[in-house]
Amino acid sequence: MKGFQWAIATLILALAQCAYADGVLTFNITQASVPIFPNEAGDNEFFTFSGPAGSMFGGGTAVCAWCVEGTAFAPGSSLNPNIDILTFDSVQGSLRFGGQNHDVVVLFNSSIGTDFFTFPTNGKSMFTVSLPAFLNPIMGDVDSGQSFNLQIPLGKLVLTFVFVPAKNGSPAFYQFSKGRFALATVPEPGTFGLMASGLAGILGAILRKRDCKSSPTYTLWRR
Repeated sequence: MKGFQWAIATLILALAQCAYADGVLTFNITQASVPIFPNEAGDNEFFTFSGPAGSMFGGGTAVCAWCVEGTAFAPGSSLNPNIDILTFDSVQGSLRFGGQNHDVVVLFNSSIGTDFFTFPTNGKSMFTVSLPAFLNPIMGDVDSGQSFNLQIPLGKLVLTFVFVPAKNGSPAFYQFSKGRFALATVPEPGTFGLMASGLAGILGAILRKRDCKSSPTYTLWRR
């Protein structure tokens, strides 16, 4: 009977190893930064991703009609700054799984999703807008041929535009200056613990002080 149980356990372990080897691995990203610059020619986007399993960085091209250098936006007009495609032309870094580090060899295209905003009409010299945004799932391969995807939580897209005043009969307009997608800052569990401990200590000190004030005072008399 014991031999049969051991055989079943071995079979389950072997199947689990096969599923592990053939399946797509998912890694959580805790820090992400994608700076985006006006697209003069070629690459205009860089990236860094990191999480518990490793990190990677590189460059590529942000394919968006509005981030092309010289594109004009009229004051009071609206823009949907979704970035249709981010191409990751170069990537360096590694991921750790199965007890080993694996070099990342490729990342597949992704995109940034966000919402509309409206340019001001008062001619501010520089206009910056911050929008909730998400980076669509990114897939890739490591040197062993294993496929993976990066799970990236909701972040924000910050875009800066420069105001160009009217001149020689030409109307005033805004031009894209720089942008960045980044994860929203979330305190780590350790930080939460420290905050909770500090608050508990402050609360305890207040309660002790209150108890001391409310306690009756006794005077000892000597005969």
